[in-house]
Amino acid sequence: MVCMSSAAGNIIRILANLPDFLRKPMLQNRLKEFYRMSDDDKRETISMALSAAPTIDPNKLSVLFLTWLEVLSEFDAEKRAIMFQTYCRQILANARLVERFDFKSLTATFLSLDQKQRERLTDSLQEVLFSFPNRNEILKLIPEDSLRAAGLK
Repeated sequence: MVCMSSAAGNIIRILANLPDFLRKPMLQNRLKEFYRMSDDDKRETISMALSAAPTIDPNKLSVLFLTWLEVLSEFDAEKRAIMFQTYCRQILANARLVERFDFKSLTATFLSLDQKQRERLTDSLQEVLFSFPNRNEILKLIPEDSLRAAGLK
């Protein structure tokens, strides 16, 4: 897993260092590929991303996270739900993956989106969490400020 996590970290670093005009289309293509993967591959991809993200320079991660959120907000609600469900399952499978996240920075990045993008993402996340059996366990892992910013509190 260390090798895969390292590879995921390298991919994340490369994407984060790309200029906007290249990063966005690359992420769009990666997300399209994600939706064609098997469920096992989706879970593995998300697990590697969660493991690698805290190892990335916070400023670079914020840039990548912003682009990822922008791209994700352009997909339909069903695809956003698949993404959020997969993240929720992987977080529950290994809650320690999110302990090292800089939620303050990630929340600020989320808040920098335009209102329509935030609403789309928040609506999809709320829908997933509403139907998720262990939602309280996930919500306990996220700081209050971040929950409020995402309209989850």
